[in-house]
Amino acid sequence: MGLLSENTTLQVLSALLLSFWLFYLYFVKYYGYWERKRIVHVPAVFPFGSLVKPVMGKTYWGLALNGVYNEYYDQPYVGLTYIRKPMILIRDPELIRLILVRDFKHFMNHLAIDTHPKDYMMWHLFSMKGQKWRDLRLKLTPAYAAAKVKTMFFLIKRSSDILLKVIDELVEVNSAVDVKNVLSRYTIDVIANCAFGLETDSLLNKESKFYEVGVESFNVKFGLLLKMFVYSAFPIFSKIYFCDFQDEKIKNFVTGVIRSTIEYREKHNISRLDFLDQLIKLRQTQRILKEGENSKDVLKNSRYGEKEGLTIEEITAETYLFFTAGYETTANTIMFCLYELACNSRIQDKVSWEVEEVLHRYDGDINYEALLEMTYMDQVISETLRRYPVFSQLSRECTHEYKFPNSRLEIDKDVGIVIPVYSLHHDPKYFPDPYTFDPDRFSPENCRNRHPYVYLPFGEGPRMCIGMRFGIMKIKMALATLIGNYQISLTPDTDVPLQFKSNSFTTLPSKPLMLVFTRRHTQAL
Repeated sequence: MGLLSENTTLQVLSALLLSFWLFYLYFVKYYGYWERKRIVHVPAVFPFGSLVKPVMGKTYWGLALNGVYNEYYDQPYVGLTYIRKPMILIRDPELIRLILVRDFKHFMNHLAIDTHPKDYMMWHLFSMKGQKWRDLRLKLTPAYAAAKVKTMFFLIKRSSDILLKVIDELVEVNSAVDVKNVLSRYTIDVIANCAFGLETDSLLNKESKFYEVGVESFNVKFGLLLKMFVYSAFPIFSKIYFCDFQDEKIKNFVTGVIRSTIEYREKHNISRLDFLDQLIKLRQTQRILKEGENSKDVLKNSRYGEKEGLTIEEITAETYLFFTAGYETTANTIMFCLYELACNSRIQDKVSWEVEEVLHRYDGDINYEALLEMTYMDQVISETLRRYPVFSQLSRECTHEYKFPNSRLEIDKDVGIVIPVYSLHHDPKYFPDPYTFDPDRFSPENCRNRHPYVYLPFGEGPRMCIGMRFGIMKIKMALATLIGNYQISLTPDTDVPLQFKSNSFTTLPSKPLMLVFTRRHTQAL
């Protein structure tokens, strides 16, 4: 009996050792990829790859990649391994131009996590690949055109008026304001209004469900990091549906809101000048209508003979992307901009003077045309996005075997591409004294004299951020409203310089950012 027990134990241990060995071999299969190609690279560490700390959520990705960027300063590219996938970090702006524009067909896809089709919340414009991405981008582009964005201006203006009212009330109690909280609620209200057609009043309602969903969507918990690790390490899970990548509560809430809103609008033939209205038109006609067109006429003349527009699930995914991308990115940029203006009173005064001067020509009213005339504010926003890019890197995936011109570098299909945006933005070769906030870097003359592919806050090429115009308009509206009425300054406890949060998808300060708001004697509004 004892001998049998010992044999069983030995067999179990042998099976475990064999399983671990096979598991190990599976993981390290591509760890020698760059060595075999004789490319300078950062060695991989089992099972996380070349960059252990950011994969574990313990270091801001921008700083981790910046360490590699600076260590190999004389190299045009550096090999990496993300968990078990070969990737290459591109330092040369000319190679970046090839990837993003000239040879785009080889690098069309984002390096996004593949999920099962039933996980429809992840099947949106950002994560779609190949021809599916092309088709959807073509359909959605008119919804983000300048004319369409302009029609949403009055919705943004309404939220900015409430933002000013809320700041007024907060300052009466305490001049130090948690700007991330307030600005997140402002952008939530704008997005909910422009995307869902709903007035959520997150600025006034501290228990707003939309605000909770927005915060939760960017809350990087251990479970989310584990899902990212598993999906990246074992692509087979994209073929087997066992759970949603996104939190089920968020999925059910967003889907319920979209479904009920669409059904109500279609039943009562309601049309609004918002993003969801454009998607509903796509649902009905497969393309966004031009002015004066009727959906029935378009369907009648369609060569398809029947509706082939977006489904409820596709609309939900696109609206959720519009919601999350527009909420966090805009709030962060406004926050960092106010922080830098608080640190640099001379620049803040110059912005204030411009706001006052422009609005004087429009009888004190902030309108779409007035914002377009605030060109120095554009420079301030550009410099903010240089210092604090929303996403610290761009990523692409090689779709065909590719050899870089005038180089011995040749990469295979599915190899990942990393473009270190944060590092390029802080390279003294392109931006002298890079940690100094200087909006004059973005004067027309300085922009002409700089390589166009070293400043990439919105990406570049066919996959450039489709919502850039809308985002900039929200930012300028908030800045004009706040700087026109308040002087912004630091609290004694504000970090200078700011430290970055480690476990975040976007660039964020490590702790809540408090700024002091003081009413101006001469108000622009």
